[in-house]
Amino acid sequence: MSSSNALSACVDIFISPSKTFNGLKDAKGWSWLAFTLIATALAISTYVFYTNADSQFILEEQVAAASIDATIGEQKMIRQSMEQSIDSQVWFAIGGGLFAIIIMNALIAGYYLLVSKQDPDAQHSYGAWYGFGVWTMMPAIISSLGVLALVLTASTDQLSMSIFNYASINQLILGLPLGHSLYSLTEAISIFTVWGIALAAIGLKCWTNFSLNKAILFAALPNVVIFGIWAIIALV
Repeated sequence: MSSSNALSACVDIFISPSKTFNGLKDAKGWSWLAFTLIATALAISTYVFYTNADSQFILEEQVAAASIDATIGEQKMIRQSMEQSIDSQVWFAIGGGLFAIIIMNALIAGYYLLVSKQDPDAQHSYGAWYGFGVWTMMPAIISSLGVLALVLTASTDQLSMSIFNYASINQLILGLPLGHSLYSLTEAISIFTVWGIALAAIGLKCWTNFSLNKAILFAALPNVVIFGIWAIIALV
């Protein structure tokens, strides 16, 4: 079974991912719709957060996070630097988020192209794998909708930046405080990370002759390496 068009693929990616990836094999341009939806959801949720949150509260939180081991003098410099850009933070956040998506997917597409060489029947181009990577990021739309819901239903404007990581293993399970050596790492790993890995595994299984175990291994490997190195550095 395959998705018949880009719009149906955007629905199928959440309820029947294999239909989306099967449809993508011969589709042209579908990934532009997926990217547009991801980028729009990210931009709207980020804009709504910054326009509803107390900018001074955000500033204090950022200064605290950036100056944990800083001297008093260094803390003052950090504060002055952040105060100068506080009014334009929303645009930096939106631009930075979109830039990160583009660059990260450019790297992961190269990785998928490389590992697909293990299957002689897989003849997809780098551009096709770039589109493939975009579809594995579709859970970001649900993540952005969650941020919107949390911001719009909040009873205060003192909103923490950590709201963007509301589904992280730290906030859902561990509860590590700011300053803990593993705080940043556990904030970065979320149920959406696992969801993206699952989509990548399903997609690799559809696009190659890999076994399910091999597809899961290659889908998870980039995250395992990145978070593994991060954990080692944090614990040293």
